[in-house]
Amino acid sequence: MKYDLRPEFQKYGWIHLPAQPWMLKAANALMPVIQRGRKLDSHLQSGKIKTGECSADLIRPKSGKTDALLIYYHGGAFLMKAAAYHKNLAQTYALRANCMVLFVDYRLAPDYKFPVPVKDCFRAYSWALKNLSFRRLVIGGDSAGADLAMSVMLLAKRKRMRMPDGQMLIYPGCAGDPTTESMCRYKDTPLWNSVLNRKALALYGNEKDYQNPLFRPVLADSFSGFPKAYIETAEFDCLHDAGVQIAERYSRDGVPVIPNDTKRTMHGYDIAEKSPYVQKQVDKRIRFLRGIFLEED
Repeated sequence: MKYDLRPEFQKYGWIHLPAQPWMLKAANALMPVIQRGRKLDSHLQSGKIKTGECSADLIRPKSGKTDALLIYYHGGAFLMKAAAYHKNLAQTYALRANCMVLFVDYRLAPDYKFPVPVKDCFRAYSWALKNLSFRRLVIGGDSAGADLAMSVMLLAKRKRMRMPDGQMLIYPGCAGDPTTESMCRYKDTPLWNSVLNRKALALYGNEKDYQNPLFRPVLADSFSGFPKAYIETAEFDCLHDAGVQIAERYSRDGVPVIPNDTKRTMHGYDIAEKSPYVQKQVDKRIRFLRGIFLEED
């Protein structure tokens, strides 16, 4: 193994997610089949809702005793449907942080290029503000989903809407700086790398979009007014430095940041759901969520 990954991650060394349209269609067609055997936890209930042109799963504890909401946008390079482990993590957040989770199934490139995914995610956010009853709100996402969460917050700030009380960004920066050291170094890392990232962005947007902060949130003039952030990065990840840059920009703009720079990990490492190391990092995410949800107004 070229990279010093933890033993439980090395079995993923041969996997690279697709970034070609014909492979994407095949992979996305398989996703529902792969997920068919995954059952909803017996302590949870879930229902499909429409939020504009896309749908979402609303997952909540059966007890109904929660006033907290997590709006979550899954990763997949703006191109792929949610993986089974994404949905399992959504259940984990609902159970252990005792919250509702609005898990958004936004439309995907290349059929729906920028700004369609951003608009879908923002409509889901707006729908939640109008239709769900909650006291505390966190917005989150992983990879491309983290970028989409940032874009939604930029729009909410621009429109002077209610901002979240916290944000949970897992390896953000798909549309970050393409010249960082990690982008230049990690061209062949498992699951995701800079070569695939470049191809994905070309499918997601056009050249003129690259200077739009809703496409590349790091270009925003200011993040002042954004809520407290948990930002998790992976060591052997082309997006590593983008995540660090986002944390630094947040701090300069007065946004409190809790960084978690994981070691001997690659992008998407939490696919190894049973790994003790993954479970330790998920514990940190849960502590962040609970901390936001339990804060007094």
